Amino acid sequence: LSEQMNYPNINILAEDKDDFEVKYICFLAKNISQNTYQDGGFLILPHLDESNAKSVFFPDLGYSKEFWKYINVNSNKNLSADFPKFAVDEVKKRLTLYPKNKYEREIQKIKSDWGKMEKEFFGDIDKFLDFGKALAKVEKINVLITPFGTRGSFNPPRVGNKFNLNVTSRVDCPAGNIASGILQNLYIIKTWIGGEIRDENYTKRMSAISFLMTSSIFNKYYPNFEDLTKPMFTVNRGIVLQSNNYLEKLGLKNNKKNLLDELRNLTKQEEKVLKELVGNTGNYVTFDKIGEILWEDKIDEKYSLSAMAKVMENLRRKIKGIGVNKEVIFTKRGKGYLFL
Repeated sequence: LSEQMNYPNINILAEDKDDFEVKYICFLAKNISQNTYQDGGFLILPHLDESNAKSVFFPDLGYSKEFWKYINVNSNKNLSADFPKFAVDEVKKRLTLYPKNKYEREIQKIKSDWGKMEKEFFGDIDKFLDFGKALAKVEKINVLITPFGTRGSFNPPRVGNKFNLNVTSRVDCPAGNIASGILQNLYIIKTWIGGEIRDENYTKRMSAISFLMTSSIFNKYYPNFEDLTKPMFTVNRGIVLQSNNYLEKLGLKNNKKNLLDELRNLTKQEEKVLKELVGNTGNYVTFDKIGEILWEDKIDEKYSLSAMAKVMENLRRKIKGIGVNKEVIFTKRGKGYLFL
C-alpha cells in the first residue's frame, strides 16, 4: 500500500443514492422497532438535531401498520440486509414526496472534503495500523451521505472472498466521519468483534475506535469526534419529549414499568426521591427539593451535590437491574433532575 497507494474503490453515493437510502430507512425502522437505539440512550426524532450526538433522524413518512408488520417479522437487522419488498416499496414511494436537495450543499462539501483527505487517510492506515490484511480483503466501499439516521452506520458484507463495506455518514458530520465508519468496518473484519448497541463487544469496538479518533494521528480527520458509548445523563427536556411523542405517533412507545412496584431493594431515601421524580414526570425537580427529601431538617449541614449525585447513580443502577435499559433520570446543570 505504501509504495503504490492501492486501496479499495470508494463509491460516494451522493446523487445516485436512492436504493441505499431506502434500505437505510428500513434498517432504522427495524432497530427502532426492537428498541436497539432507545436502549442505548438514543432519541428518535422526525427531524435533524445537530446538537445531540445520540439522536436518530427517522423521517416521518406516514408509515402504514402493514409496514411495521413486515419490518417486525423480518429477522434481518443489519445495514446490508434485504428487507421485505412491501416495506421497501412503501418507503421508496413515500420518500419521493419528501423534500429533496435540501442538504445538497452540505453533501457536496463533504464529498469534496473527503476527496482531499482520502489518500492521506489510507496512507495513515498503512503506516500506523495493523489493518493491512483486513484492507486487502476489501473490494469496494459504498458511502451514503444522508440527513437520516444516526451520525454513522456501517456493515461489512462478504461478497465471495472479498468484502464490500457499507458506510453512512450524516450531513451534520464532517468528512472525517467517513473515516470513522471505514475504521470500524476494518476493525470488525480483523477481529470479528461486532455487537449491537450496549453489547460488550460494541463497547469494546467503539472504545478502540474512539481512542483512534481522539488520541491518535486519526484525530486530524475528525477533531470533535464524540464517544457514543458514554451515558447521556444531561439532555434537553424538550427534545426528549419530542422523541417520546414521535415514538407514540409511530405506535412504538414503550410503557415504562411501574418502578415503585418493581423495585424491591430501595433505601428509604431512594424511595422518597424516586416518588418525587415519578410524581413530577416531565418536570424538573430542583436540587434544593431533592436536598430537602434526603436530609430534611439537617439539609443546611449535610447538603452535598456529590452525595445527591451518588443517590441518583444508585437509582439508575437499580432501575437498570430490573430490565429498564433506557435512561429515565436526566440531570440539568444548574436546575435539577428530570424523570421521563
